[in-house]
Amino acid sequence: WSGAGLSVHTGEDPFNITLDPNAHGKEIKTKSYYYGEEVGYWNHGDTALIVNTPKYGRKVFTGKTHMPTPSKFRWVVNVNVLNNAKHHYDMVRNVDPNIETLITQDIEMTSDVNHNDIAFACNSWMEFTYPEMTITVSNPWVQIWKGGIRPLYDTRNDLDTFAGVAAKLSEMTGDKRMKDYFAMVYANRVDVYAQRMLDASSTFYGYSADVMLKSEKGWMVMVRTYPRHPFWEETNESKPMWTRSGRYENYRIEPEAIEYGENFISHREGPEATPYLPNAIFTTNPYCRPDDYGVPITAQHHDDKTIRNIKLSWHEIVRHSNPLWEKGYQFYCVTPKTRHRVHSQWSVNDWVQIYESNFGDPYRMDKRTPGVGEHQIHINPQAAKDRGINDGDYVYVDGNPVDRPYRGWKPSDPYYKVARLMIRAKYNPSYPYHVTMAKHAPYVSTPKSVKGHETRPDGRAIAIDTGYQSNFRYGAQQSFTRNWLMPMHQTDSLPGKHAIAWKFKWGYQVDHHAINTVPKECLIRITKAEDGGIGARGPWEPVRTGFTPGQENEFMIKWLKGEHIKIKV
Repeated sequence: WSGAGLSVHTGEDPFNITLDPNAHGKEIKTKSYYYGEEVGYWNHGDTALIVNTPKYGRKVFTGKTHMPTPSKFRWVVNVNVLNNAKHHYDMVRNVDPNIETLITQDIEMTSDVNHNDIAFACNSWMEFTYPEMTITVSNPWVQIWKGGIRPLYDTRNDLDTFAGVAAKLSEMTGDKRMKDYFAMVYANRVDVYAQRMLDASSTFYGYSADVMLKSEKGWMVMVRTYPRHPFWEETNESKPMWTRSGRYENYRIEPEAIEYGENFISHREGPEATPYLPNAIFTTNPYCRPDDYGVPITAQHHDDKTIRNIKLSWHEIVRHSNPLWEKGYQFYCVTPKTRHRVHSQWSVNDWVQIYESNFGDPYRMDKRTPGVGEHQIHINPQAAKDRGINDGDYVYVDGNPVDRPYRGWKPSDPYYKVARLMIRAKYNPSYPYHVTMAKHAPYVSTPKSVKGHETRPDGRAIAIDTGYQSNFRYGAQQSFTRNWLMPMHQTDSLPGKHAIAWKFKWGYQVDHHAINTVPKECLIRITKAEDGGIGARGPWEPVRTGFTPGQENEFMIKWLKGEHIKIKV
């Protein structure tokens, strides 16, 4: 028995706390009183996947091991979760008002900070005054380190916020165990928690937190391969896989898989992003026998389309048209993560705004620009030209009007103006005709950023009171997205290895078997809003150069072909 690993810190028994700083990690009593719950349910109107089906009546598709509880208190750390949530404006308008307390911890003015009840300002990584442990999965090195400079502002370490609240709760209730749970924080001995985790982990056993803290290099995680080689033991030493049979399993025997028509590997159209029948199963396999629950082929509610299982040949699938496509929503839009910002931060730092798109301008010659740069949507040049859209023009991007940008919107609603996406169009010949792309995680427009954009003399999209800067004039890429809860991601019968233990676990497993709001692509309609030139007159200036994609002049075409230089022999 190597010990409880991470659980000696995250799962120490609150009714049997070890206060001895010299106690070995294996001596820590652990007992978890919490269970994981996917944030994706909060992002789905704070509901599970429950559908009134024509055939069976009310049917719950969310397994018991996945079932969420109503969100009444949300405290997030270092993650701009509301900003990055699909269907963002629906979350703000229809979901979060039902949550009693919203708390966030961050190091910059994010959208979450603007929308939360309480925001704790925390130290950055170079300002930490407590030891921190970091590791990567594929490259097995571990580091223990502290910040290098004194905090620039009146900020605190992340742990201080939890410890401070725990101390106050102990004061209010008279129960000192809540404060004792963070005893090493008050004593400035956070290294004790790190040492306990090293002591209780098979891959760190024998390492010294103090030595690692003073070291100038990372330390190897004691796994059997470098770099990490998944399934090395199973493929080289014939050890069983974490499946029922101990072998690779390409056929699923789970009753849910059979019911959903996913017992065999097959293709499914997206529940929205397709010109054909949404969510249709492409197979003619006679042993694929899905249940459609009586949901008609014409059903358009997002949950109806999600659970409808119709098996068709490709010839039959393409005979059906997606009603959204017929109404002019004929662009797929994908929202991948960018290399210029991390998942949750740095979206409006000057250098990111300037370099992350083709519209960066530190001089802000066009006062419509929300900052020193702005977000963009990539579009096939011919598709744009066919719709009267020039490179650099501002365009409106709309998703399914049934529920986007939020449920219950009206054109006369002032919030609709805030939520409807206006964005620069960028020609990109690498995208097929019907495919567009807008990158993930820009800072969304808020009522205050829109007010700043419309009232400030310089036109910047900045909230007057908080200084929050948006990447947009109006809306965000989350104006046209929504959350999906795929049924096969919510079973109770699928076996697999426990995420942090050497044992089997059935059903929900954080990050392994759980919803993750996919598919990420959706259908959008794009219409021209304003000319791209300064003052909304004429084309965007770089288009005149002849050097931009889709607008190449004769010299640029020669250069791309490598014909601009002649070699004489």
